[in-house]
This record gives sequence, structure tokens and C-alpha cells, in this order.
Amino acid sequence: MRGGMASQTYENTLNAWLAAALRDEGLDAKPESATGGGKRLDVELNVAGMTIALEAEQGEEPTKRASALKDADGRLRDGLVDCAVAICYPKGLLTAEDLASCQLLHSLRSYKSRPPARQTQWTRSDIPQLAGVIRRIPDQLGDPDNIAGFLSGSLDRAVARLSESQKIDLAQCLDLPEGKPLKIEYPKAQTSRYNQAAKRAMLVIATAAMFHARLDRHRHEITALWDHRYTPPRTYDGPWPPATASQCADDSDPVGAFAAAWDLWLAVDYKPIFATARNALLGLAQDSAFTAAVRGVAMAALRVTRNIVGLRHDLLGRIFHRVLESARYDGSFYTTTAAATMLASLALREDSCDWSSRDAIANLRITDPACGTGTLLMAAAERIRDLSRGSHNGDISQPLIQQVLTGYDVNLTATHLAATTLGLLSPTTTFRNMKVGRALLGVTNGRAFLGSLEFLSQDQLPKILPWPTGVEAMDSEEQVTEAEPADLVIMNPPFTRDSLRHDQFSREEELRLKAREKEVFAGQPIHLSSNGNSFLVLAEHIAKSRNSAIAAVLPMVTATNASSLDIRRFLAERFHVETVVTSHDPSRLYFSENTSISEMLLVCRRWDKAGEKPATKVVNLYRNPPTPAETLSVADHIAAGAREELRATLQMWPSELIAQGDWGAVQFLSPYLCARFSDLNFGKLFETRTLTELTEISPDGRGIRGMFTRSVVPDAEGRVALWDHDTEFVTRMRARDDAYIIAKPDREDKARALWDKRGTLLLAMRARLNTVRLVSVRAPQPMLGSAWVPCKPIDNFEALDGKTLEKAICAYLNSTIGFLAILGNRSIRHLSYSQFSMDDLRRIPVPDFAKMDASQLAALAATYDALHNFTLLPLSQMEEDDTRKALDRAVASALDIPAELIANIRRELSREPAITGKPYTP
Repeated sequence: MRGGMASQTYENTLNAWLAAALRDEGLDAKPESATGGGKRLDVELNVAGMTIALEAEQGEEPTKRASALKDADGRLRDGLVDCAVAICYPKGLLTAEDLASCQLLHSLRSYKSRPPARQTQWTRSDIPQLAGVIRRIPDQLGDPDNIAGFLSGSLDRAVARLSESQKIDLAQCLDLPEGKPLKIEYPKAQTSRYNQAAKRAMLVIATAAMFHARLDRHRHEITALWDHRYTPPRTYDGPWPPATASQCADDSDPVGAFAAAWDLWLAVDYKPIFATARNALLGLAQDSAFTAAVRGVAMAALRVTRNIVGLRHDLLGRIFHRVLESARYDGSFYTTTAAATMLASLALREDSCDWSSRDAIANLRITDPACGTGTLLMAAAERIRDLSRGSHNGDISQPLIQQVLTGYDVNLTATHLAATTLGLLSPTTTFRNMKVGRALLGVTNGRAFLGSLEFLSQDQLPKILPWPTGVEAMDSEEQVTEAEPADLVIMNPPFTRDSLRHDQFSREEELRLKAREKEVFAGQPIHLSSNGNSFLVLAEHIAKSRNSAIAAVLPMVTATNASSLDIRRFLAERFHVETVVTSHDPSRLYFSENTSISEMLLVCRRWDKAGEKPATKVVNLYRNPPTPAETLSVADHIAAGAREELRATLQMWPSELIAQGDWGAVQFLSPYLCARFSDLNFGKLFETRTLTELTEISPDGRGIRGMFTRSVVPDAEGRVALWDHDTEFVTRMRARDDAYIIAKPDREDKARALWDKRGTLLLAMRARLNTVRLVSVRAPQPMLGSAWVPCKPIDNFEALDGKTLEKAICAYLNSTIGFLAILGNRSIRHLSYSQFSMDDLRRIPVPDFAKMDASQLAALAATYDALHNFTLLPLSQMEEDDTRKALDRAVASALDIPAELIANIRRELSREPAITGKPYTP
């Protein structure tokens, strides 16, 4: 009770009046309704199938608001409602008429949004306005993040009911990886590891329940003439139809009820969906805890089923990646539906097929070798439906599901969700030959398998695992002997650096897998420091037809870094690199949901025509459309080349540059900057060399951090470093040290060897572009760096004075033209936060100082001497920086290039979103 009897009775009366007033507004409302466990809802509403609780307090003071919020959040936490509204009645209400004429404070609470009381926004509305707010709750909560959050919370509550042995059994019955042994072994840590596996198993049950609920709408239309639980199928003579999902969830034995119903649906088939889930149900000993867990998960799944129609793969993908714990190890990234829609629209063109012919569509082959939850396959299917416009005879769902679409993934839970996603194209289609399979990543019988990448192997086939069912008659394994040639390979391949890849396995298994990678990719144009590009080689292998295409979501570094140069040339040799789309939208630099790295969309098409290939269309978005509806319009404008209609810049990048591996059009939003950097890089503005031809650049910061540590006091040699790149500390070209450094224990010899490479000219190894002021500094004494690397002129290089050359390089690199030189070749991992690799620094184009007139070199050095103690403003303020303008004028004069050219470059750089950190304004 919330106080004395009179207070409780009075609040009950207010709740009854409020429910009656809301009924007068047309809402289904009832007061003081009881729920399971003896808990009550002050007012319960049912809106569009959602259960909404109003939890009220009398009074508007902070303690009353906090109490109403606590009660509302408690109803959500207990899984009793889909949404809750905290209500505060004003004091002094004596009649129902008083309530009808007052204004109520209210705050919406959901599984996604439950800020603490002090941060909660309250709104004051009368009864009709409050009714309007309540009616719109389904629309407000109908987004995938809210739904995924709700279901993820339900899964967590279900797992919390299970014993440790039950969690382990669930992991084993679905063959979920246990991961590496934990460094610290104690019961709580072990529980945490198996919690994730158990949660994934419960997700399989939840999604099967969702699909079951969709089938319930058509259960009398579907007949079981043959029993496909047997090989060969037998005539079906059992009961029909199966119990509904709601009946199973309400049954006293929901585990047995769902298992029996799914067994009947398996007679029709639907094996990819129900076989795995049924195995999860029956894979461990039954008890009251597991029964309650299954019931809770099923009830939660049924609550969100109504959203499946419009949020199919969007919802399932978000749920999966909330549950997935191994993304950092296996590189799993969930493609946003907006990006998937754009990629499929660009890859599947009007002229790709006779879209009016059902037979022509059925002959298409579309493969995703790393399909995840099926987002890209689903987007391709929806694009085909749009292009066909219903002009053919008959529904195309069955050929799409059974013939056109093929997907492989290493993750069982992902393939289960992919099958569910594709099944939702048409639940009434009794598909039997869905081409979604789990390709083994791991070690079995002493042999390492690399998932679908094994299609490239000459000495072993990929191991495609059967759907785990626990039923002998269903356990036959169909071995795929080769990858079916595809008209389109569409994918968002895993991208994981070497130090993390396969970290979910034991150390022995990890080493076997990496050794297998070296075998399979020996001689291939990829760098195994990360694995993303290996799937481009696989895609080329699968895309066999003369008009086939590859469409991929890739990290932007694929277009920019030195280690991907070979794969860029590989693609350009075998395909026309048709379209590249990047995002320069600071709020959405990516096309995947669970990443922060910059990404791009790539479409390549086989080219067997004579003559030079067409230029590549490079589209740099300054607004990355967030919804599929907006994306469709953008994709149409890209295809049409309608520059004025795009919130983007569009460049036609020459095929000869693409062939060389120069995809520099992605580096800047401004086409002007891309063109000027190309001029600079090819020596069209002045004669250039790469910086590594003039200087030795080393050791890098990683080596320094491995041998030295910072100290508050100097060692015997007084070693110092410029350790950090603090833009409030490094403001002038003449810099001072910011740290003492000492050798780590037992590393003195190696530390001394590095110390001998110290220098007075240093280059930045990382820079946040909206705050960076300088990328090169000179110090009064030689030093090392962590975020800086020494850059020492090669001894006696063509008789150039090293000190003069250092000053000239420093002045040049900190001018506007120098920033263009550095940024134009950078490896873009994150658009606005540059981490320059050693390759990036070594390939910076600089003036050919050896061929420069002595007076020009002296002028550049004199510019450094004149300005080295002046403070430079951040790059984002370069248009207001008189010091940088003076530096630019001096550099323009020394290099004999128009000052107006540098001024134009400076103006364009100052508008780049990567530098301003703000959206671009045309």
C-alpha cells in the first residue's frame, strides 16, 4: 500500500475516474486491473494490441513524480506491459468533473527510454490531449531499437531463471562456441560467459515463436499432404492444424506445446526455422525454471509480432546484434536497412533482367557468403519485387526463397534468423529447399575450416552443417560441392584485425585457423592483417556470369590504405568499378549499425566489352539517408547521375586512376579538393617526391610504447618525448617535450636502439581534424614520441643541409597545401579522426627539394624561422587564422604557385565535414 487507507481509496477513485474519461475518448481503459504475481496496474489500456499502464500519484512535488516513475518502470521491468505512462494528479480533485477539467503531468516510459527522475521530461495535458498521446504510443514505440530492447530485456530475464548447467546445455545443443578460457576463473565469470550463449539459444526460440504467430493467420490455408519429417516424405496422416502460438504460450506446459506444434509444422517443412528452435526446446532437462523462461520469452515474442510485417529484417537484425557477443572477434556488422536498400537498388538495375518474366527471375542467382541475419538478401528480394511490379503471372516468393537467394554464415543463430527473415517474405509459402546454411568456422577432427571462404580451396570443401534437430530422420547432411555461380554477390563481409580475429576460439584453434588462412590465400591480392578483403576474392570467384556483379559494404580503408592497393587493382582488372558511395555525414559515417568506422558501398560489374572502361561514379553523401524510403530516392538519383537532386557530391573518377588503385575521390566531400590533390600527387602543381625518398621516418609510436613508459622524473640520460598530441599544448611549429620516458624493465637494450633514432623533426601519427593545429613540429633537442614519429633527413641527401630541410618540410606540411598533401592520401578508418599509418606518412607528396632552387629552399626555411613561435588556430578555423594565411603566402611564393590556388584550397578545406565536425551546408 502507498500510504493510509483513505489515501489508497481516494487514489483508486481517481484512477476509476481517469479510466472512465479515457473510455469517453474512445480508448479501451480499465482501472486497477490485477496482473500475475498480485501486482496491479492503476489504469490498463489496450491500444493496437499493446498493453499500456498508467501509474499515478496524487501531487506534483518531486517525491510524487519519482514515485510515479518508479511504479511505471517497475511494470516495464517485470515484463507486464509494453509501455507505461507516469501520471501525477493535481491535489484538490473532488469530483470526476474536476478531473475532466484539469491538466495532468505525464511522462512516457519505454524499454528504450527510462531516464532518471531528475532528467525526465514531463508534459502537462488535459484529458483529450493525453488520449491523443496514448493513441500515438504504438507509432512512437514502433521502431526497431525499442522493440529489440524490449525483447532483449525479456531474453535476459529468461536466462536469469536458468541454472548454470542449463545454460551450458543450451550452448552445447545448438553448438554455440564457448570461447577462450577466461584469464580469471571464478563462478561469476563463468556464468557471464554462458549467459550469452544461453541468450542466443533463447533468441532462436523467440524468433520461431514470432514466425509461428505469423503462420497462425494462415493455418487453415496451409495443408500437410506429405510428411517431410521423413526421407523420402510419407503421406501425412496426423492431426491438423497445429496449435496457435498463443495457445502454446498459455499452455500449462509451453515447452511441450511448442515442441508438438513445431513438430507438426516440420511435417510441412520450414526446417531452417523450426528444427533449430525445437532442438533448443528439447536439448536439456525440463524443470519449472526452464518452463517459466520459455513462457516469458514466447509471451514477449508474441507482443512484438505485430511489428514484424514492417520491420522484418530491421527488427531481427537489431535483436541479433544486441545479443551477439562476438562481433569484435568475427567482424559481424549489421547492415542498416537504409544502406541495404541503397546497395540492392544500385546493384539490381532495370536492365539486369526481364522483370516481367517469372521464369527469368527464377533463373537469377544472388548469393551472400556472409549473410548474417539476411538483411542484404531481404533487400535484394524487395528490390526484385519492386522491379517486377507484379507484371508477371504468379507470386515470386517461392522461387526467390528456394532458387534465387543463397546465404552462408558461420553463426548458427544468424542463419536461423536469416531463414526466418526470408520466410517472412511469404509465410504461406511452404518452402523446402531454402538455400541458407551454416558454413563451419572452426576446427573439427584436426582440420580447420574457414566458413564459406573454403569455396576458394582446392584441397577441401566447406563444411555446411545440417540444421540441428535432435531427430535422426532429419539429420542428413547435404554437402555443397562448389559455390553456385551467382549473378550478384551482395555482402557486408566480416572485417576484423589480426589481433582479434578468431579470439572466440582456444589459442590452439586460433593458430590452426590462421595457418589455414595462409594456405587458402597464398598468392592472393590480400593482406591478412585484416580479413575483409578475402571475401572480395571469394566474391570474384562466385560471380561467374558475364554480367555478374559484386555489391558490398566495406570499410573506407579498402579504398584508401596501402595494404588494400592490390585488392583495388584486382577488382579494377576483372570488373568495371561502377559506383562507390561514401558518407561524409558526421552523424552517420557508416552503413552498418554496430560500428563507428567510416564505410562505403561498392558496386562492381563484369566488363567484357572492347575499349576503355567508363569512369567510376563516386558519390560522397553529406546527408546519409536514415530510412529506406529516403534511400530509394537517393539511389534513383545516383543511377540517373542527377547531381542537383542529391545531398551529395558526384565525381566521375577516371578509369586509368581506378586501374592504378587510386580511388582518391572518396577522400574529400569537395570534388575540387580531390582534383587538386590528384594534381599535387602527380606533380602537376610543382615537382614532387614522396617524403620517404628524402627522410627516414621511424620508429612508430607502437614500438615506443612497447619499450618505454612515461615518468615524472628523468632517467640518468634525461630522455624526453613528445608523447601526446594535445592540441592545447602543441600550438606552434616549435614544440617542446611533454614527458620524461624511461625504459621498461628488462628492455633497456631495445629501448636504447630506439632512443638512437630520436630526431628534432616529428610528424603527427594521429589527429582529430576539428581540433588539430599542426601535423609537424621541430623540437630544440632530439626526442621520440608516442603520438609522434621522428622524421630525419637522409644524411647528405644530394648535399642538402639537414637542418634547412627540416625547417622547409615543417613549414610546408603545416601550410594549407601541406594539409592537403597529408589528408589526400590518408587511410580513412574514421573520417574526422585520422590515425596516420607509417605508409600514409611515407607516401606524402612533398616538393622535390633536391631540384629546388637554393633560394626557394632558403625561403621556406626562413618562413619557419619567422613564424615558428606564432600560435596557429585549429584547422577548422583556418579561414580566420592570420598566421596560417601568412604561412600559405610564403609557401605559395617559395613553390611558385598562385596564392589564389592555396586560398581556394583553404576555403574548401574549411567547409569539409571531416574538419568542421558539422554537417555540410551547400
